[in-house]
Amino acid sequence: MKALITGAYGFIGRNLFQRLLYEDSFSEIILLSRKLRAKEYSPPHKIIKQYSINLGSLDEKENSDKKIRDLLQTEKPDVIFHLAGNPTVKTDPDKPNQILADNITSTHQLAYYAPEGCKIVLASSVIVYGNWLYNDIGLKPYNEEHRTEPISVYGATKRASESILDSYVEAGKIKSVYARMCATVGKGLTHGVVFDFIRKLYSSNSNLEALGDEPGSFKPYCHIRDVVNALVLLAKSEASGAYNIVPDDYINISQVASAVMKGLGIHKPVKF
Repeated sequence: MKALITGAYGFIGRNLFQRLLYEDSFSEIILLSRKLRAKEYSPPHKIIKQYSINLGSLDEKENSDKKIRDLLQTEKPDVIFHLAGNPTVKTDPDKPNQILADNITSTHQLAYYAPEGCKIVLASSVIVYGNWLYNDIGLKPYNEEHRTEPISVYGATKRASESILDSYVEAGKIKSVYARMCATVGKGLTHGVVFDFIRKLYSSNSNLEALGDEPGSFKPYCHIRDVVNALVLLAKSEASGAYNIVPDDYINISQVASAVMKGLGIHKPVKF
């Protein structure tokens, strides 16, 4: 099979690429990002290609819409891992529409121009469920049958992207599955509370500052190895629709801080 990875140089994209290098089912891997990087390692039995496209942009000067059309019509991937997107929960006041282009427009471009029968694996988020889960049922495992009521623009863009894929599946053009993921951690992490705590523990500050009230909010966390294994499984199987890539347990911010301090061997008083 031929796989295309959007957001190929992000945290999940880099780890997924390394996973696919040793997955016999995929003989060709196409890396798509906004900027080209140094040539990636390529085993003898793999074909690796790189493309630079500002996915989601409709700027006529960039001609990105035509580029993604030409790429998909030329390469004809069997599977598209759509990892590219804007993970910011707060809307950028200077470019309030950017998150819509990054998340919704990019998904529609892929679905519209994808070759017939192509499977799109969307990196979605459990944030699409909203906060009612915590209020109504407490810290119970996520269930794909739970109703979706996103309360942020980011959550709304992910839910909209899922619906876009559903519409093209219904039309018989593509196959799709969306992985609703939680906070992902592991080697190469680039953002999030764990990354932030590591940075603060290495700083000269005598305290480890944490946002909110002690002990902080509860969240599920998943390791990057489990996430990429799940994405590969979803791509290779007949799975369709929503799948939660989430463990059944939760930890709070205080527990996260303790785990990070233990891992680094650096201990500071936590200041909320």
